[in-house]
Amino acid sequence: MDPSSAAVRDPRDVLLLGEGNFSFAAALCQAGGGSPRVTATCYQAEEAVLQQEGAEENIQLLREHGAEVHFAVDSTRLGECPALAGQLFDHIIFNFPHCGRKAGVKRNRSLLAKFFLSCAQVLKDSGEVHVTLCNGQGGTPADQPMREWHNSWQAVAMAAEAGFILSEIRPFDGAKYHGYRSTGYRSQDKTFHAEGALTHVFTRSLPCAPPESVQAEARLARGSVGFEVPEELSHSFGRYWSRERAGGPSWPPTPTLRGVSAPRFRK
Repeated sequence: MDPSSAAVRDPRDVLLLGEGNFSFAAALCQAGGGSPRVTATCYQAEEAVLQQEGAEENIQLLREHGAEVHFAVDSTRLGECPALAGQLFDHIIFNFPHCGRKAGVKRNRSLLAKFFLSCAQVLKDSGEVHVTLCNGQGGTPADQPMREWHNSWQAVAMAAEAGFILSEIRPFDGAKYHGYRSTGYRSQDKTFHAEGALTHVFTRSLPCAPPESVQAEARLARGSVGFEVPEELSHSFGRYWSRERAGGPSWPPTPTLRGVSAPRFRK
């Protein structure tokens, strides 16, 4: 498989964010031969982008391949972007997100948290969010060396706030994307320190279904008491209750169950 298409294994609707000079988007389009369907965006206004080396040529190439190109797109407010209205994407790719200049880890954590919340509004249910970070920023054991937790961007925790879970981490090799040159380091036309960079792939977490429960009733000396027990524990509950009545180990370990009849279970 061509490495440039590895981020997008099948023809899909792909949203690219933070494209400083649009070189990554151009490489993806060239590798895909017009598929996937690419929407490339950047945070800067068009006038500022065109001042970057190679940006105009990359934008022209994108449009020739049928890609959409949009400027002044805020990655933390995707649901409010008129250019993206009514669209849902299979993959959202954000390479080297950052707040600019010498922003600290707290500001960049906040950026990630707002970004993931924003992604939830324009990502298909089965979609993926790809975030590439410099080595050490993500805060996972895949970073070598791994930073202390408080000194990382805590990507997994920030994604969890929006209902995403980390599904995969893979090395990012920008050299495999022909013509790609990252820009924007400290808000300048400079490349990031991409050696050891990692792409973090996030997917939506599955909703947690409440466990099935059964109704139980235990007779006391002066009446009865009803309660619910998870269905998968009902057999164990009844078995241990019987052992308790026979004088064996109790479960739960409390003497107040002695003399109480075994409960009856019903759904």
